[in-house]
Amino acid sequence: MGAVVTGCLDVRNHALSEWEMIAAFVRQHGCSDLTFNRRNVSGKVDNRVVRLSDDDAFTKGDFEGLVRSLVSHRPDLAIKLSGPMPSLDFSVVKAGMRFRVNIVQAQGELTASLRPLPENPPLPKDIGFGEMAVKAITGYASGLIILSGPTGSGKTTSMASFIRGINETQAVKIVTIEDPIEYEFKNVKAEIVQREVGTDCRSFAAGTRDAMRQSPNILCVGEIRDGETAKAAFYAAETGHLVFGTVHADKILEVPSRLLNLLPTEDKGPGRYVLSKVAKAFISQRLLRLRDGGRIAAREILLHVPVMSALIEKGKEHEFPHLMRSHQPLGMIDLQSDLLRLRGRLAQGEYEKYKEE
Repeated sequence: MGAVVTGCLDVRNHALSEWEMIAAFVRQHGCSDLTFNRRNVSGKVDNRVVRLSDDDAFTKGDFEGLVRSLVSHRPDLAIKLSGPMPSLDFSVVKAGMRFRVNIVQAQGELTASLRPLPENPPLPKDIGFGEMAVKAITGYASGLIILSGPTGSGKTTSMASFIRGINETQAVKIVTIEDPIEYEFKNVKAEIVQREVGTDCRSFAAGTRDAMRQSPNILCVGEIRDGETAKAAFYAAETGHLVFGTVHADKILEVPSRLLNLLPTEDKGPGRYVLSKVAKAFISQRLLRLRDGGRIAAREILLHVPVMSALIEKGKEHEFPHLMRSHQPLGMIDLQSDLLRLRGRLAQGEYEKYKEE
């Protein structure tokens, strides 16, 4: 971290604008996240916080103006930002770089969290997915594929990588519902319709229901976080569509309960039966620091075999790790096996942190 120089946003004697310097810092250091808070700008490099500005770099007015400049292209959001207790999620381009943005109020002042977005998502093989797993996941004609992990674990990037792979190889129609749109796809072989919650549709559930009338082959639901969206995703998968979605669950064995707990009590039993029939793949991942800098995903991958359906229907998710270990030739992998595969490349302490999970 010695190469990271703080105070890089003191623009008083600098020819570049604040956003030009921020974009330059992100590109140079591979910064994954930015925070604008208390008149300071900080970033995360290899998941560690670094300061980009000194305490006296901004006046209160200048700092608020920097945050408000994020919504200068969206009059509708500018109005909401001036209202009580704002909470905004959107994407924006600054200095040639796209960001996913969240703005809220903290201690009476605006604070923003930004995630830089690459122009193009990687291919699955570029972020560590094996050939057998990719072939299976992109080859399903229908069903439900769930990516899980904690916030900031790369779920959206992994899902986008599969969409890119399908876009380059299959003549299908893909509809995405995102909040916000992170990667802007260009049609290659596929026809891709991207909708943003709050701009193009009211909610993930509404967008998923709308998509059913748009003749898609594949649906991508940015986050399944409520019962309506879960029911819509189940129905879409049950009626012959391939549905990708993400949930916040740390382990694969938690995915079924996380999905089913979103449903009303009376729907949990039927929902478990439907899930057992439509589940095609569960992927869980977390990002670990590398010894030489950067981060890498350690994953669990569970792919469809008949016993997977039986375990879900009977509520025996605790047997998932054994199922993944015993089917590695098919492209599956459990977390402990993947940690052992990566051990020699990980920063000190990273392997030990997760080896007992």
